[in-house]
Amino acid sequence: MSTPYDQFGVIVRQRRTELQTSQEVLAHKAGLNRSFVGEVERGATVPSLDTMVKLAAALDIKLSALLARCERDVLS
Repeated sequence: MSTPYDQFGVIVRQRRTELQTSQEVLAHKAGLNRSFVGEVERGATVPSLDTMVKLAAALDIKLSALLARCERDVLS
């Protein structure tokens, strides 16, 4: 069973893929390190609220919408 953090990473990766952008570009837009973005996508780290806000903005999506996608997938 995946955790909410695992699923958050999956959703971040899906959204990044939808936008056809690389981890490097996403990291730059969010002001984060590329390897850290990779860790978030793999669920290997627990992102802070500040990091989630930065990622959502860089992915051009409201944080609430990003979390709703995550919640929907975890509960199904």
